[in-house]
Amino acid sequence: MKQLFLSALLVLLVASGDSHAQMMSSYLREQTGTLPQGRILISVVGVQSSLDRMFTKEGDSKSLSSNLNREVKVNTIVQDEPVRGAQLAGMFLSNGVDLADTVGAIEGSMTGSVNGKVPVIGYGVTDTVGVYLNLPVIEFNLNANYRFVQSEKMKAFLAKLRDSDQTSVAKEFEVALSTSLENKLYRSGYEWNTTLKKNVFGDARINVVKVLNSGFSFQSQVQPFVILPTATDLSLQDLYGLKAGDHRLGVGLKYAAQKQWSIFQFNTSVTATHLFPAQQGRRLPKDNADELNEYLDEQVWVAGGDQLQGQVQMRYLFPRWVGLSFGLDWKQRWNESWSGSKYSPDLYGYAEEKTGSSLFSTYASIDLNSIQSFLEGGFLFPAAAELGVGLPIVGRNAIAEPVIQLQGTMFF
Repeated sequence: MKQLFLSALLVLLVASGDSHAQMMSSYLREQTGTLPQGRILISVVGVQSSLDRMFTKEGDSKSLSSNLNREVKVNTIVQDEPVRGAQLAGMFLSNGVDLADTVGAIEGSMTGSVNGKVPVIGYGVTDTVGVYLNLPVIEFNLNANYRFVQSEKMKAFLAKLRDSDQTSVAKEFEVALSTSLENKLYRSGYEWNTTLKKNVFGDARINVVKVLNSGFSFQSQVQPFVILPTATDLSLQDLYGLKAGDHRLGVGLKYAAQKQWSIFQFNTSVTATHLFPAQQGRRLPKDNADELNEYLDEQVWVAGGDQLQGQVQMRYLFPRWVGLSFGLDWKQRWNESWSGSKYSPDLYGYAEEKTGSSLFSTYASIDLNSIQSFLEGGFLFPAAAELGVGLPIVGRNAIAEPVIQLQGTMFF
């Protein structure tokens, strides 16, 4: 019961946006232009973040650990026993225990991390058109340590039963306390362990870059892209609900521009993404207060979930090699629309309310670039590397932890 009670709480905290990949801070430096004709790019982006704090659907930044500390009421035990609930209620009341009394509390902590690697391959079709492909590989790690502590009133109550030769009754109460939520999760079809480690693929993306302006003082480009539904591990038995992608076909368009002032660069971009409707399995709440999403519909028609992202950035260029970047990033994802015939329309509406997310963050990075030196004959091969950190400021249904990112790029 200790483990599985905790699980019910984690659904709200970790998987409140369980229909899509978790939104997190990012800061990839904006760059305009593409590869020269016939050139090949190979790049790997590494992303790492803790999962210890999340923005809730109300926009509060809360520690997973602090939210594990919950009181358990007698009424909770009774309600989670559909067969013996009325019998247990009568036993509690006849022995002087009110249904509003506290039987104990969950005390513990939880830590986690997400690590991602995004390999990118690019090819210069012409000097102004390039094609790029990336496929994210994500690793989730979660660890929970906690215990269930009986309240003093419940300890005294159980001791009183034993002292009055009602050992069997006391045993029945203890079994009810230790198995009611376990039975509830079992009936809901969930699987969960105190330690979770899994590697999954995200949704692949094919980008086409078209340079519009390529002057020294001003550059701009458009970037249409297609999202392929390659995300794996969409198990509806996973209580955490952590996913690396939507597993839906999508299209998008990005516009980026760069203005140069001496050793300063100002970059800005806007990206719009649209996901096509698809039929997928979804978890539904039994009512508006159900954080566990107990019901399962394997054929939900899912639409919406469109996203808009904007970025502004200032970069300071040192001679030849080094650049420092500072910027702001904003993401907004609108609620999905769910429909199905298995349950009441209200339940699909309750689930929709958990799907939207937003995040506003700032970031800073340092990059090393040998391209100019290579072109001047002073370096063996062209390459670039960048290290930085993204800091979330406000958000909703998003990771509230800093994100460390490292990117290495080679040109051939």
